[in-house]
Amino acid sequence: MIHFLYNILLTCFLILHIPYLLLQSLFRKRPHKQLKERLGGFPDLSSKNPIWVHAASVGEVLCSIPLIRRIKKEIPRCEIVLTTMTSTGNETAKQLIPEADRILFFPIDHPFTIRRAIRKIRPRLLLLAETELWPNLLRYCSRKKIPVVLFNGRISEKSFRGYLLFKSFFKRCLKDISLFLMQTEEDRSRIIEMGASLDRTEVAGNIKFDQALPSPGGEATAGLPISLGLQGKETILIAGSTHPGEEEIFIQIFKNLREISPHLVLILAPRHLDRLEEVEKNLERESLPWKRRTSLSIESSGYVEGRTGKPEVILLDTMGELMRIYSLGTLVFIGGSLVPIGGHNPLEPLFFKKCVLFGPYMFNFQEISRRLMAEGGAILVKDKEELSSQLKRLLSDERARNEVGEQGYRFIQKHRGATERIFEKIKPFLNDILDCRFT
Repeated sequence: MIHFLYNILLTCFLILHIPYLLLQSLFRKRPHKQLKERLGGFPDLSSKNPIWVHAASVGEVLCSIPLIRRIKKEIPRCEIVLTTMTSTGNETAKQLIPEADRILFFPIDHPFTIRRAIRKIRPRLLLLAETELWPNLLRYCSRKKIPVVLFNGRISEKSFRGYLLFKSFFKRCLKDISLFLMQTEEDRSRIIEMGASLDRTEVAGNIKFDQALPSPGGEATAGLPISLGLQGKETILIAGSTHPGEEEIFIQIFKNLREISPHLVLILAPRHLDRLEEVEKNLERESLPWKRRTSLSIESSGYVEGRTGKPEVILLDTMGELMRIYSLGTLVFIGGSLVPIGGHNPLEPLFFKKCVLFGPYMFNFQEISRRLMAEGGAILVKDKEELSSQLKRLLSDERARNEVGEQGYRFIQKHRGATERIFEKIKPFLNDILDCRFT
């Protein structure tokens, strides 16, 4: 009954949403392709029998990279189709995952579009990153006897409460998943309470610890300071993946910190690029000079001593570059955590041994943030005043910030290995489905 109502609501959504998508298509690049794929209009890949990997947005795309590369390394001939929900996730995948043979938009979870998509792809295996529970997708995979594996699974406390409100509905959906590979014991307990079978749930760790990032000074980051107009003597404060309310706080704090640290540069990276003009208006109100990252070309970015109009703030307006930018930071703040968004991935700057700070709202990364703080690998600030105080202290204490960065890096190294554990768990599916042989 609930599933029937779910499909009725989806049908209504589809009827109302298609005109909106058509209207958007007048203003977006390659819109017709996105609309077609959202309606299940995929190219015919049925003869290739690929592995289908679904990664909703940028975070899930990044966590899929190590596993996709591991599969391709072991089975080079295997075709991989990657789908995303968001445009930013789609663009990030195209930039960072050449191993994926096709990168498409995920179809709306309506019986018509899902049937159409599965008929076109005919996947041998479906891998879902983190927690993507789409009832019709799971049901039709089950009918076609397509194994489904949820990897790097996590259930936040907020999501868990929501799932429990419709426990009977999701319990039925979970029966169609062959294997749950969760990040932590807490995630495993939650998915079991939601209705997953005990013997199909395991803890494999967090694959995000296995991300392969460019090292400072390496080829991928060698020209980065010059391209940003930096001379090398700057102290750099990075606010990554910020949300409304956080930019205003950083702009005000930055103006105060500049009085005691004249070479301080702020790199602001809003989570959503469609908010750039809004952030620019905040900068203009505070009379702070800024430049968008894309306007800083190598030819014109060398700042001369005493040059007027030097931007004190760099506004990151590119996709997929924030990880590289973290390599330049003196201090890094994780956005979405001073406001009740739930925070973002705090691990990326730790690969570069950076001193990381975040606010009290890290419920999307609750376990990681709690353990990081316990091991001295990150600093929690409760509000604007404490953030200002900590930044001021750390800017004048290089030893203290280096110690936090070192502890964070050790924390990452200690928890690596999830990719191999996940790969070992999906080996039986690959052996059975792809007729592969492993030593």
